[in-house]
Amino acid sequence: MQNLPFLDLPGPEFLNAFGAVVIVVLALTALVIHFADRTDPTPPPVPEHPDAMEVAFLQGGVNQVIRTVVYDLVQRGFATLATDDRVEPTGKTPQPGDLDAVEGYVLALLASKPKAHELFGNRAQRKALLALLEPVRQRLAAQDLVKPDSVKNWRHRMQIFGGLVLLGFAGAKVYVALSSGNADVSYLVFLCGASILSLLALAYVMTRSHASRRGRAWLEAMQLAYRSRLDAAVSQLGAGPAPAKAFEGASLFLIGLYGFAPLRGTSEGAFARHFRRASIESGGSCGSSCGGSCGDGSA
Repeated sequence: MQNLPFLDLPGPEFLNAFGAVVIVVLALTALVIHFADRTDPTPPPVPEHPDAMEVAFLQGGVNQVIRTVVYDLVQRGFATLATDDRVEPTGKTPQPGDLDAVEGYVLALLASKPKAHELFGNRAQRKALLALLEPVRQRLAAQDLVKPDSVKNWRHRMQIFGGLVLLGFAGAKVYVALSSGNADVSYLVFLCGASILSLLALAYVMTRSHASRRGRAWLEAMQLAYRSRLDAAVSQLGAGPAPAKAFEGASLFLIGLYGFAPLRGTSEGAFARHFRRASIESGGSCGSSCGGSCGDGSA
């Protein structure tokens, strides 16, 4: 092992070489994950009547579905935003056919009067919601709008491959240094650990979205197409008591598409305030459309 030329480099020069290896590994990982999604970047036509759950699931997974459903339940009188960021049921009894399986499950979660951010932290509940959302996922997958399994598979492969390369490169130098009596390898160990964490973070950021390349293009096309409809709905709310429920029924998909951020400064701005902490703690980011984070990394 000591015959390998790069292992004879002095400390500073070896660290420069190791840095170059890190850059190559990260760049290769990014390229592999990017090209693992071979879906057509041309989006399908923007639907005239989008499905709110499909839009929310594609935009932010389980987290965005929960936000959208909670908003709908409050609008329909089944739930209310209480003090201390809590969401509580009102006691109104749903009649047969009022709620679908997903809405009924989320309403049941509100029985304990949780704080908004607590709706996103229970893994068992998230798994149950994903099972209920499987028909939604299948409909989206049939149009190549959901991130293909190949992306996750290549993410795992590159995490393993990249981690082994970094560990092997640094480990060989540590072994040689310790064998020659040079015990000052702490910085190299730290740099190796930080590089592996960077690799894991890069892979996560690139794969946390549920949407495929085609799905992201579809969402962008819808955001552009329905911006005027969003502006009209927000202006209808105004800054005082809402004269009408601008996002109910066929317009509910706008909440799934744009999130709560557009509600700030309106009569329904409490939703953005209630879910601000939830956005921070649930992880992921989809930009200002969600008023914070909405990715859940469960895809």
